[in-house]
Amino acid sequence: MSSHPKFLNLVLLNGEPEEKLRAAHAAGFDQVEIWREDVQASAQGTLALAQLAAQQQLTFTNLQVLRDFTGAPDRERQQKREELRQFIQVAQALGCDTIQAPATTREDCLAERIDEDLQWMASEAARYKMRIMYEPMAWCSVDNTLPLAWERLQRLDQPNIGLVVDLFHICARGGDASQLDGIPADRIYEVQLCDMAALPPQNNDAIIDIARHQRLLPGDGIIEVERFVDKLKSAGYNGPVGIEVFNDALKAQPPAVAAQQAWTALNRYWP
Repeated sequence: MSSHPKFLNLVLLNGEPEEKLRAAHAAGFDQVEIWREDVQASAQGTLALAQLAAQQQLTFTNLQVLRDFTGAPDRERQQKREELRQFIQVAQALGCDTIQAPATTREDCLAERIDEDLQWMASEAARYKMRIMYEPMAWCSVDNTLPLAWERLQRLDQPNIGLVVDLFHICARGGDASQLDGIPADRIYEVQLCDMAALPPQNNDAIIDIARHQRLLPGDGIIEVERFVDKLKSAGYNGPVGIEVFNDALKAQPPAVAAQQAWTALNRYWP
């Protein structure tokens, strides 16, 4: 993988998946984070989408998002494992080697089985030379901070599971760049930059609403983005860095316009 490829999460853009890919490429991005919903929305099908990405010289940072895999109750455990296999098939068809699977958000999760489930996931993914990006989201019922997620991955020591560093999820719970201390650069699989207008109220509903509708491009809010960037560079991080911004107003713009704004914001911090 080239030194810190720059990606755009397609959630920022409206339009058909093919139009999103073209807009990301035109803006200058090397990679995109693509959602399973984007793949399903493609009228041409998965292989045609992969061919278009190749023509645009775009690769896929990951396929997302496999939700609530770990600690699933008995009645759903086998279903979640089958869902992982479906994600692997789609990722392979796209030519993508990484699946994003955040920590669980379920209140009824079986916390004592999370380690076992992650080990199974790592083993199954490894059979297909796939990697898993484990993301601590601010509203997860377990591992809702970067230190908690790192503590678990460090203990499990699975070579094909790494962390997602998402500035929103760190800062929404009052964290800062010091949470990166002690995490080896090669255990971070991607960095998602964004911003927020203010620290959200400390309840899940408020955090989720801002996360899914009101994130800002980096530099437009209160997050000290440069501190995160300095830490990552000092640690020798050279993986993907990009923009994950859920923002209703930006998404209402033509995809080429929103993609160009994202590219400008990203290069302000990671030229």
